[in-house]
Amino acid sequence: MNDVAETLDPLRLPLTGERLIEASAGTGKTFTIASLDLRILLGLGGSAAFPRPLTVEELLVVTFTEAATEELRGRIRSNIHELRIACLRESTDNPLYARLLEEISDKKQAAQWLLLAERQMDEAAVFTIHGFCQRMLSLNAFESGMLFEQQLIEDESLLRYQACADFWRRHCYPLPRDIAQVVFDVWKGPKALLKDIDRYLQGEAPVIKAPPSQEETLASRHEQILARINQVKQQWCEAVSELDALIESSGIDRRKFNRGNQAKWIEKITAWAQEETKNYQLPEALGKFSQRFLAERTKAGGVTPQHPLFVAIDNLLGEPLSIKDLVLTRALSEIRETVAQEKRRRGELGFDDMLSRLDTALRSESGEALATAIRTRFPVAMIDEFQDTDPQQYRIFRRIWRHQPDTALLLIGDPKQAIYAFRGADIFTYMKARSEVSAHYTLDTNWRSAPGMVNSVNKLFSQMNDAFMFRDIPFSPVKFAPRNQSLQFKVNDAPQPAMTLWLMEGESCGSGDYQSYMAQVCATQIRDWLRAGQTGAALLTNGDSSRPVRASDISGLVRSRREAALIRDALALLAIPSVYLSNRDSV
Repeated sequence: MNDVAETLDPLRLPLTGERLIEASAGTGKTFTIASLDLRILLGLGGSAAFPRPLTVEELLVVTFTEAATEELRGRIRSNIHELRIACLRESTDNPLYARLLEEISDKKQAAQWLLLAERQMDEAAVFTIHGFCQRMLSLNAFESGMLFEQQLIEDESLLRYQACADFWRRHCYPLPRDIAQVVFDVWKGPKALLKDIDRYLQGEAPVIKAPPSQEETLASRHEQILARINQVKQQWCEAVSELDALIESSGIDRRKFNRGNQAKWIEKITAWAQEETKNYQLPEALGKFSQRFLAERTKAGGVTPQHPLFVAIDNLLGEPLSIKDLVLTRALSEIRETVAQEKRRRGELGFDDMLSRLDTALRSESGEALATAIRTRFPVAMIDEFQDTDPQQYRIFRRIWRHQPDTALLLIGDPKQAIYAFRGADIFTYMKARSEVSAHYTLDTNWRSAPGMVNSVNKLFSQMNDAFMFRDIPFSPVKFAPRNQSLQFKVNDAPQPAMTLWLMEGESCGSGDYQSYMAQVCATQIRDWLRAGQTGAALLTNGDSSRPVRASDISGLVRSRREAALIRDALALLAIPSVYLSNRDSV
């Protein structure tokens, strides 16, 4: 594995084999894709070119949303048209097209090829991952085993809810009252249960590393947990009269374990120990009498209080008192199977089923024939937004194009976005790909941001070695584009810092107070910028040109819908309208 990524020149990238291109935001990913597309269509690049020119129907481009697919298709069409015009005129002001023109010996012939490509764009192989799988299954029906027509279902959410409600009726309705209450304490109904497991009901089934025994039931788990709690209660009642003297004669540090608190803790735990056990709730004070906690509160060199009760409390606290894993494991298995059975009964196929079918077909006895058929149709595959790939999708791509002569698999993405699981990204899939693909490239120039912003971000994320938690996802500083050298934000002719960190004064405060305060600070700063923009005092400048700051220039990134609401409320108090652009609570 080569950890050092080579700076990418899109006009000299070898267009065979497997290549991983890491593109941070603003570094010209779209430009790179356009360059590679045009090179492949015209067979450009000298010794780094693909062995032959391809048609737009042979060049596979995969991305992960319908919107991105349409945007890419339109961009490719536009690039083909513009280069065709440049070939006819034999000149251009576009730097990319100018470099390509230098390599094109017969510009009239190239213009004819590009005209043909332009006319074929409606048939261009630009797909979402699901669209690609659907097309391959239908075009290779015999090899994939898809011999019968099935209706595509776009939204399985109602099926999943119905299956979850059925699971709830089967397993929860017959429960005795005490066990039902324990379940209800965790989930108020099937909707709450589905919310916890819905993402795991989609795509490939998750692997449960330590599943509960098939013979274990909710009743047996419940009785086991109650028995563990009752055992500690009994030990407490038997030993409680000894505890004061035992602790007093030990080396306990009374600054950390004072007598007044000790008496209150013992009183609360004793009351709990004398009650009938109906749930799994433990008094918070119980942890104060675990062997581990007492050892931490003993003076250096002092004698730690020892008692079998303290060890028993350690053991009780050391393992979860929960039926949650049992319910979740069974629910995942049964609900997935119920949904699959219902789709088979209806003759329906979901998006994730297409992935699974193609994955299974590629691993079957006829898998090599299927992979060969797909490679023959698409000698080059370009996977955009590769950081959003999951293990199954990556397995499909590798099975088709891995180590195949005269083919290319180009993986393009931003490794830093692979940490965003809420988008479906899978950090471990990206790390696996990075270790398996030896040819790494990076786009090292940010064409979008001002020098101050680029340098500030570089400085911030270079403060620690593993800025993105995982060593295999390194931070690579980028350069700013020379054309942005004079791009600045000024207030009253004074350049503003690219990055400002706000801190709340005082020793400590609750998170709610902190968030409210910061929302007010943020809103006030935005108001001041907008007022200054209206008077011409706050300007975005680039060389000799400048314009006032407008509301549309400002955006805020928040952790949650709640934080967004706080900032929107603070802005509203200042008569500044805003809009929340996320359909998720957590983004």
